[in-house]
Amino acid sequence: MDWNDSIRAKGLKSMHGTAEFLIAGATLISGAFIAVAICSRLGVPSIVGFLLAGMALGPHGLELIEGEATLGAIGELGVILLLFMLGLEFSLGKLMELRRLIFGVGLLQVATTSGLVATVLWGVFSVAPLPAVLVGGAVAMSSTALCLKTLAQENALGRPEGRAAIAVLLFQDLAALFFLVLHDAGATGASVVHGLGVFAAGAVGLSVLLFLARKVLQPLSIWVAQQSASELSQLLAISVAMTVSAGATYLGLSPAVGAFAAGMMIGEGDARHTVEREIRPFRDLFLGIFFIGLGSQLDLSNISEQFVTIIIWLGILIPFKALLVYLSVRISGHASPEALRVSAILSHGGEFSLMLLSVAMASGVLNSALGGPLLLAIGLTLLVAPFMVQHAARRSIDSQSNPT
Repeated sequence: MDWNDSIRAKGLKSMHGTAEFLIAGATLISGAFIAVAICSRLGVPSIVGFLLAGMALGPHGLELIEGEATLGAIGELGVILLLFMLGLEFSLGKLMELRRLIFGVGLLQVATTSGLVATVLWGVFSVAPLPAVLVGGAVAMSSTALCLKTLAQENALGRPEGRAAIAVLLFQDLAALFFLVLHDAGATGASVVHGLGVFAAGAVGLSVLLFLARKVLQPLSIWVAQQSASELSQLLAISVAMTVSAGATYLGLSPAVGAFAAGMMIGEGDARHTVEREIRPFRDLFLGIFFIGLGSQLDLSNISEQFVTIIIWLGILIPFKALLVYLSVRISGHASPEALRVSAILSHGGEFSLMLLSVAMASGVLNSALGGPLLLAIGLTLLVAPFMVQHAARRSIDSQSNPT
């Protein structure tokens, strides 16, 4: 009887755990559906609906969903697939064409934004150099996932503004790794030079591996595209994206960078359109969960207590950052209207901003009195950003439709 009771107890516990998982999943998907449906009805970008769903259902709202780590892990897959699909659009030749934008405009934007913010914090407010630089880096970042999804929905990725914004975002993703290396060195006492050396070695290693794998993957992707089983394309794309992203992480690089490189490698072949079509539904679903996870991190209950500080940070994140982006793009030779639209696309905070601030505050490198209000301000810009990106993309289309 004792043995039977033990088996029965384990079965009940397993059923209870399964029920909790199903309830959480149903709550998550249903809440997202309601929020996105309302936004769609009102003509509001779907990303806002996902963010609002996360805020409402998460630990700072109704507390109906838990497990932020799980949400983040699932959502990260959406970002990986998004960057993989972006890589499909960019052959090595196209990337070389953008090198001046990536390492010119991107470098200038990140350097000026982070440098000016860090200098003011250090020189005027006596903030220590390391947290000042990390805060400057957080301000310099924009949301790659949000920009790419909105620009893709508006068919603006191939326009001059879209290409310039993508180039800057790619450099921002690379720069985020530098800021994380800088943080880790400051938090653990390790050498920054050593961390950057590991990063460079990892980049070389990933490049070599991709070059060797290219000779196998391109003919394989062409063969898969010729088959009638659509799931083959789905499995190939997801397995390649996840494998290369895991390899990039192991080598000390961002998984998003690895996914972009993998997509670019397959995009060199003739199977690009088939692979892109088959994985789009997975990308949109997982990316939605990513934005729900971002929304669940936002606690807006302290806005009234830190209102003035948040307003100051919003002024830095939107008009000040937009001005620096505008000047950086203008210096690269773009016309003023195009530079204005790029500045509207990028003048907000991003997921790397939230991650960098959260990690720095958790390790004690950054004081929560400084990082907390900025974290809230970045969250507010994420709610406004979809409208700004959408408006800039539509202005770009209108300008090309009516050139006079």
